[in-house]
Amino acid sequence: MERVPSAPRPDWPATVEAQGLVYWKTDQPDGTTTSYWHEEHHYVLSSEEVYEMEATARVLMELLVEAGDHVLSKGMFHRFGIPGWVGMRIRETWANEPPMLYGRFDFAWLGGQLKLLEYNADTPTCLLETAVQWHWLQDVYGEAGDQWNRVHEALVERWTDLRESHRLPDGHVHFLHTSAERSGEDWLTVGYLTETARAAGLKATALPIEQLGIIDDLGFVDLEGEPVRTAFKLYPWEWLVHESLAHEALGRMGTQKGETQWIEPIWKMLWSNKAILAVLWELFPDHPNLLPTYFDDEKPADMTSYVRKPLLAREGANAVVLIDGEEVERGPDQEYGKEGFVVQQYADLGSYDGARPVLGVWTVDMEPAGLGIRESDGYITNNSSRFVPHVISG
Repeated sequence: MERVPSAPRPDWPATVEAQGLVYWKTDQPDGTTTSYWHEEHHYVLSSEEVYEMEATARVLMELLVEAGDHVLSKGMFHRFGIPGWVGMRIRETWANEPPMLYGRFDFAWLGGQLKLLEYNADTPTCLLETAVQWHWLQDVYGEAGDQWNRVHEALVERWTDLRESHRLPDGHVHFLHTSAERSGEDWLTVGYLTETARAAGLKATALPIEQLGIIDDLGFVDLEGEPVRTAFKLYPWEWLVHESLAHEALGRMGTQKGETQWIEPIWKMLWSNKAILAVLWELFPDHPNLLPTYFDDEKPADMTSYVRKPLLAREGANAVVLIDGEEVERGPDQEYGKEGFVVQQYADLGSYDGARPVLGVWTVDMEPAGLGIRESDGYITNNSSRFVPHVISG
């Protein structure tokens, strides 16, 4: 893998905004603004490297299934910071397998080997950026260019399969987001997903989760009073289960009249929690694609280079990086950590002109579907990081 310079397209900000990426600017703590979308460079990968990413994602999906079985057999909800009363629904949905949609592995490329940093199973973003980079490829490389990027096609195929196999209560999917998110990222991600559902022949409605209503005999309803039978939510379960909406959401979970089928299903609270990384290492120690990871209270005394991660944090919040026992970077304080921590062996992301890339491998259902790369100048990939497109050489 190489990071190579490239000439930005003329008036590229207007181009990416027209494609939906209106949140390409990032406000920094010092008051300056940087570009989240970066096309002054791009990454070049060989087809062999792409095959390795695809194969690794397939293997890890199977390991995650075994890890989920282990968590449920041992009743480990307390280690995940999951309220005990939620456990029944997690067990039910794990067994019944209601539809899931997508997720994203984050990998480090370490010494020629992919190492899992985490799996974003519930509300992964960067989806729109992954789609937009295909347009960059067409503009820069033309028909000769190639990219590992069939996420859009895979999403349409997934919705089509769910419709044709009658796994949705009706032909209408409501896409929920929170109006509290002000950058536009959540709203546009949901907007993009509605288009993939419509392309599959479904009716799709985007709605702030704050505007959900409830009528006794109909269950959840939208602003028009129409029942919400299938709800895709870009809103994490670990927030929802602590809110007043939780008891209705769990009590009316299903496919019968007055019930709502949720995508992602609530069992994804297991895979989206960084505690699963410690479970994976316990079950598969020395696996070549895993990093030694432990619950905070089980950290080996001789582990001196590691990242301490809250179980539920996002964008590097409240993470701490230590190398040889010395703290080198700390993520922004967003009050995560009350739920617990894991410690994961530090993985050098490499230095490509000073940039440290994280390889985001997308999965749709259980299938690997594409790649999005984010890079940072520091040790922690956070909301100041850059999204950089890629191309497959040859």
